[in-house]
Amino acid sequence: MIMCLSLFTACSQAGGDTSDNTDNAGITVDVPQKDYNHLTGMPFEDGRDKSVRPVAVMVNNAKIALPQYGLSSADIIYEAVTEGGITRLMALYSDINDIDRVGPVRSARHQFVEMMLPLNAIYVHIGSSISANRLLNAYSYQDIDGIYLGQQAFFFDSEMAKTKSREHCWFTTKDLINAGIAKNGIGTKNNFYPAFDFVEYGTEERIPDDGVAMSFTYEYSGYADVGFTYDEATGRYLKSAFGIPHMDAGTNQQLSFDNVFLVLTEVGIEEENGILPDFAFDSGIGYYFYGGKYEKFTWEKGEPENPMIMYDAEGEVLKVNPGTSYVGLLDIEQTPTLAVSQEVQTAASVERVQ
Repeated sequence: MIMCLSLFTACSQAGGDTSDNTDNAGITVDVPQKDYNHLTGMPFEDGRDKSVRPVAVMVNNAKIALPQYGLSSADIIYEAVTEGGITRLMALYSDINDIDRVGPVRSARHQFVEMMLPLNAIYVHIGSSISANRLLNAYSYQDIDGIYLGQQAFFFDSEMAKTKSREHCWFTTKDLINAGIAKNGIGTKNNFYPAFDFVEYGTEERIPDDGVAMSFTYEYSGYADVGFTYDEATGRYLKSAFGIPHMDAGTNQQLSFDNVFLVLTEVGIEEENGILPDFAFDSGIGYYFYGGKYEKFTWEKGEPENPMIMYDAEGEVLKVNPGTSYVGLLDIEQTPTLAVSQEVQTAASVERVQ
């Protein structure tokens, strides 16, 4: 199956260098590969093979599912509403060895699949919505799905199940993911797009210049609120959720990021079920937060296999500083909930972003 990438005069197809695995590795992207980590913009470790595909794991983010594990070692985390105002996370790792224990693992949704496809990640989840499954099938995309692999690629925390429903108690590890890769014959090497157009590592950082953002908050829904506070000591944004620090139970660390992106898009309801949100990925606006500052950008994507391209105020591709990133996909109708503060947030210092 061959599909042309509209933003690049290249094509994609299932297949590629599969090492010891069988042929179907996902999407082969015929573009020059960068000499840096495609998720962070950081230099590769000595001897690291830059063609090794990243891993993307779907993580439950309902209050009742907490605590979560494995998020603090992710290179990128995507967050978006799934249904009923509840959000879900997709954690991306450039190195599978960074995954000690991650989860609780939940099902695929089409908005995350559209973010994952250009990165050609090895996709790990348990179940999927109809639209997500249809999208994966359209690309003949091999994944690791717990519905079919069960304890061959996931483990059940029976102790946690004493106080939680079973769907909140499934996790995976690097060894189990590797077992799923072997079981399904998934290729581990291939080409993929960089997540962003990174500033060259070691050169002058790019500071957003629309305003100061020492802290900011917004709401995905009446159920799910998010906050970020800039930590000058580390140069990173500390994440909160549900009004408290967002913690990784495995490391006892609060989630933190060098870059934070808030991507605004139109979100409707999928007609086939009348419940799940339907994200539009043609074009839109967003906000980039870095170093206690922020700026507005525009973006475009198009076809599911196309990367999301961000543009600055001059219409040039947005240069992103190397480091870890958080990407929030937010319904544009929720924009009025976005509040930015020049200080650690107080009611008097909050500004509504226009």
